[in-house]
Amino acid sequence: MKRGLIVILSFILLLPIYHASEISTLEADGDIGYRQVGLIWSTDSPTEEGTIFEIWIGNETIIETANATKHSQVMVGNVSGISQPVMGEWYDDCQYNFGDTEWIPVHRDLDGTAVVPPGTIGVNCTLTGIPSGTEIHLAVLLVNPSNESILSPSISSSSTSSDEEIIVIETSPYIFAIGSIALSIMILLFMLRWMDYREGRTTSRFAHIYIAPAILALSVLTFYPVLYGIWLSFTNADQSHLGDQSFIGIENFITVISTSGFFRVTGFTLLWSVVNVAAHIGFGLLLAMALNSDDLRGRSAYRTALLLPWAIPSYISVLVWRGLYEPAGALNDFLGTDLNLLADPNGARIVVILVNIWLGIPFMMMSISGALQALPKDMYEAAEVDGINKFSRFFYLTLPNLKSALVPLSLLGFIWTFNMFNVIYLMTDGGPNLDFDGPGSTDILITYVYDVAFRDGSYGVAAAWSVVIFLMLVVFSWTYMKKTNATEAVT
Repeated sequence: MKRGLIVILSFILLLPIYHASEISTLEADGDIGYRQVGLIWSTDSPTEEGTIFEIWIGNETIIETANATKHSQVMVGNVSGISQPVMGEWYDDCQYNFGDTEWIPVHRDLDGTAVVPPGTIGVNCTLTGIPSGTEIHLAVLLVNPSNESILSPSISSSSTSSDEEIIVIETSPYIFAIGSIALSIMILLFMLRWMDYREGRTTSRFAHIYIAPAILALSVLTFYPVLYGIWLSFTNADQSHLGDQSFIGIENFITVISTSGFFRVTGFTLLWSVVNVAAHIGFGLLLAMALNSDDLRGRSAYRTALLLPWAIPSYISVLVWRGLYEPAGALNDFLGTDLNLLADPNGARIVVILVNIWLGIPFMMMSISGALQALPKDMYEAAEVDGINKFSRFFYLTLPNLKSALVPLSLLGFIWTFNMFNVIYLMTDGGPNLDFDGPGSTDILITYVYDVAFRDGSYGVAAAWSVVIFLMLVVFSWTYMKKTNATEAVT
């Protein structure tokens, strides 16, 4: 009798826990946006830590997960120290509440998984990537901490068939590719023909036929990707509807300018480029002068040793440098410290600049060394006979005669460094992050564009960023060549 009473009491005590593991309501709304469905569910009792909500989608009534596809999941756990992005920063936005009407944005762990605190009653999620105009079925699989799985009854819904389409334009990549390639070929041929007429060359009509393969290759490999990227910058292309994007005007460019951290990441990109190029040119010139000295013995050995940073694949060198600066790396072992420079914004900026300087010096050294060897020796012999010291010979003879090499090298180095992706990506991945929705402390424009495109999935916005970067470099290059007479210096 007592044993039976204990069993009954245990069942009654455990009954609330069993009920806490069931979905009490499930509602869907397919009118919230293009290829999106809103899904709201709640539980009978507050959820426990370790509970998992799995969202499943299928083309028919979901009786079991075997005939459905897992879309996403929401975990119940400790949210202290986990970022809590505001609504609108994720495609799959989710909110939670404790049984009241106040909705709170979910937290996101390092993998981007939504996390809600224990005690959560209701969850409200916006699901993206839903087939438009097609009826789908949704269900929530609740997994209790004891690994007990309970599948809610499925409900049907249908997302909107189209977004607000401002202008309907054919966006087929095949048609655009053919059109852009043909247009670029015609423009190139027209320009070449116009230049012939301007120069008075009237007998070179058929010469362009011989360079047609080169023009075709240039159009396919260069002009088409550039034109397609420009086109994407005016569309709403993202990971949910790439291929059926719509023209939205300059909205993406407004998003770029209004992005928090736009001026910060642009400023660091300029600082990164200027400091690196100045160091590359300065140290490269110094080493080239030293290696060009007739009194230096073992010149070949020194030159080979200094070329090693350039000969080794850059990603290997960068990973080695990253290992040196880790808390358990050789730098801390040598100094007897526990510094974590890569976790400090200022320290990380200094480290990535130093590493890139180290990588770029050999190229500049060899380029300048070749230019030095081409300078006439008799010029220096005459100056030495006239009693002109080494410093005067350097400033009044060497530098002016190196202008034809230094000007294009500095321009090339600036463009090269401006778009230097691998060093930042492999050393810090743009971090440490100062805020969730903006660029990291070591992000330059090109690495931030990568995050926008392939992590956020905003291809249209990323294309707008690329156009902005391209215009920056075009304006700088044109201004630099005009101010320095670069083209005249090369000829």
